[in-house]
Amino acid sequence: MEIDKILSRQNADGSSRNLKPEWRVILDMLEKFDLVLLNRIIRRMFIHLYRNNVTEVLDLMAELEPTEDSNASRLYANIPFPKIERSRLRSILDRVFHVAGENLPNSEITRLMTIWLSQERSRFLSITMENSNVSLAEVKDALSRFFTIPRHELHMSPNDFMNIRVSLIRRFLSSHLPYINIAKHYITVRDFHGISKKVIGPGKGNGRLGGKSAGVVLAHRVLKNVKRNYPELSNVQFPQSWFIASDTTMDFIHYNALEEITGLKYMDTEQIRAGYPILKQMFKNSFFPGEIIEQLTFMLEEIGERPIICRSSSLLEDSFEATFAGKYKSLFLPNTGSFEKRLGALLDAVSEIMASVFGPDPIEYRKRKRLLDFSEQMGILVQEVIGHKIGKYFFPTFAGVAFSLNEFRWTPRIDRKDGMVRLVAGLGTRAVDRLTSDYPFLGSPGKPGLRVNQTYMDQVKYSQKYIDVLNLETGSFESVEMESLFKQYGDGIKGLENVVSIDTGGHLKPPMSALWDPASSEMVITFQGLTENTHFMKQMNTILNVLAKAFDAPVDVEFASDGENIYILQCRPQGSWDEEQNISIPLNLPEESVFFRTDKYITPGFVNDIRYLVYVDAQEYGNLPDIESMQKIGEVISVLNDTLPPRSFILMGPGRWGSRGDIKLGVPVTYSDISNTLMLIEVAEKKGDYVPDLSFGTHFFQDLVESNIRYLPIYPDDEGNCFNRKLCFDNNSLSTVLPRYREYSHVVSVVDVGTVFPGSKAQVIMNSDENIALGIIVES
Repeated sequence: MEIDKILSRQNADGSSRNLKPEWRVILDMLEKFDLVLLNRIIRRMFIHLYRNNVTEVLDLMAELEPTEDSNASRLYANIPFPKIERSRLRSILDRVFHVAGENLPNSEITRLMTIWLSQERSRFLSITMENSNVSLAEVKDALSRFFTIPRHELHMSPNDFMNIRVSLIRRFLSSHLPYINIAKHYITVRDFHGISKKVIGPGKGNGRLGGKSAGVVLAHRVLKNVKRNYPELSNVQFPQSWFIASDTTMDFIHYNALEEITGLKYMDTEQIRAGYPILKQMFKNSFFPGEIIEQLTFMLEEIGERPIICRSSSLLEDSFEATFAGKYKSLFLPNTGSFEKRLGALLDAVSEIMASVFGPDPIEYRKRKRLLDFSEQMGILVQEVIGHKIGKYFFPTFAGVAFSLNEFRWTPRIDRKDGMVRLVAGLGTRAVDRLTSDYPFLGSPGKPGLRVNQTYMDQVKYSQKYIDVLNLETGSFESVEMESLFKQYGDGIKGLENVVSIDTGGHLKPPMSALWDPASSEMVITFQGLTENTHFMKQMNTILNVLAKAFDAPVDVEFASDGENIYILQCRPQGSWDEEQNISIPLNLPEESVFFRTDKYITPGFVNDIRYLVYVDAQEYGNLPDIESMQKIGEVISVLNDTLPPRSFILMGPGRWGSRGDIKLGVPVTYSDISNTLMLIEVAEKKGDYVPDLSFGTHFFQDLVESNIRYLPIYPDDEGNCFNRKLCFDNNSLSTVLPRYREYSHVVSVVDVGTVFPGSKAQVIMNSDENIALGIIVES
């Protein structure tokens, strides 16, 4: 029987109230019309009496026990409890309200029953969410119905609310228990009502939003809950977001009869790499189901002509076990032109991101993490791009990435827990990508006064020279020269005075707002004003500490600023190396046993049992005649990665490995090309200007950290440092290991340590206290 009818009949039956208490009238009606509901009400009263220490209910509980034998608990530990006859159980339950009538006032019993009956009005939401296969349409409908119930009529126990919260978290965000245990304390049922309105997916589907979306939703709620306690968080915001559910990928695959691609992950990496370009084009030339196009059309109408970014949000991504940093696609869309053009560009971007599930890098990463057999699906997080239209360009004032743990301290005075921030002007791509021709700003929120570059010359040389922007006229992503951009449009860029310093020829000073003319100033990006004259560093420190405490893990946060507010774009657990103690540097080593020594940017670490030294010579690499030859060196490294025994070799070579930009300054590799190495050493030789980027914070660096691949830059031309190039090329076995690449033996060297030095192996010792790192040959 409907709850409303019971309550209305209770209120209308005046004659019954004169003869019986109201609660008795309700019981009679339930017994007559709804025995299932009656049993639930009796169970609730039973529990209420027990919690209130009503002794008679203990007698009823005793009757439910099988025997008074003292050995009963042992006896029934291994065989089923005796079943009570239904008539006896019915008799016990019928006496519950008799006990209640003797121990509680009539008004109290009536009040409790009225609340419980009111709670039944919202029970449909619990029932809906108890179905693990509930569809997106059913969840949206149930949440909408739930929130049409007036708040004063919504009586639900905290336990029921928590149960619904957990069910919604599991349904939309994650089934991972560590995540659920955290999220259930922050994300409310009302939050999910708002989120559900922004979800795009098959109406009958049951996909999730994916890891990236789960992280940013949780971070949003955590910071919102604590904002009132931290004044420095007053301008921290989150961008408008929409969510494409993960099962949209499989819906797309089935709609286009592409089912055979799901098994490609079991091919070897070379085959996957060779076939991926074709697969990507197959996706981009396939079709979306009509219901998905309809929902994306509505989303675009809501967004209007504002730039957006489509971010990958796979089921495995940004989890506590694996972040997949940089493995999947995130694509900017200027979102300009006719509606048909905008929709076409969006569909193209979504299909490309979905195809990235089957790319070589993520599949290699999944193999390393033993996640290959998981049925990976791609959700997508669509966000408005933070920033302003400046002339024909759109970009934020600044953006960056921050980390709870600093894995790359540039001075021993910085502690690992002081954190790290990597800042760039413009779009944040230059903060998370490795670049061959530019430098971000590095700082530590816990020690904001300790800069990487202290001198005027270093601050100018190692500063950002190019800005990533969206060109709204051409609809393209561009890197433009900082000086020309700021001189032309500086007056319209909010907060520019916090980004640049004025170069007076030997000295850098922050701009004076009232007197400053960007068009006539020589500017250097230093973030001096931001880090010294605002509470930005304190703000980032608070964000990192609050989120790390809530996540119960160090975190990695990406952000952007429009010059006024800070917007959190994503948050995930931070991959980190195991913390190691410093090992003493051995003294009086024979010169021939040391193959390098360096004294900059040392973190504690010890790499043992190195059987092979793989070295790319900077001078010979730079002398290669064309780009194709340099790409061939990347191929050699990739084949060595698959040929040498895993975790038996280290890689050494010039500049910035895996960078976006001029490959003359770094070997062109991706994660899957170096995934089996023990260590990557970047050699900074002044002759070729092969200066390593302090790459902590980039997706490339996070690949190394998560795979426990140690990283070290070495500066052989600095006083007191050295690198034994002669050792590498006097003992080169590349032509033996890879005969088909023998023509590159003048560029790439492979040293078999045990063959050159019988009974020996190589080690790398890194001591941050002494600020020294050594590569040495020792006896096995």
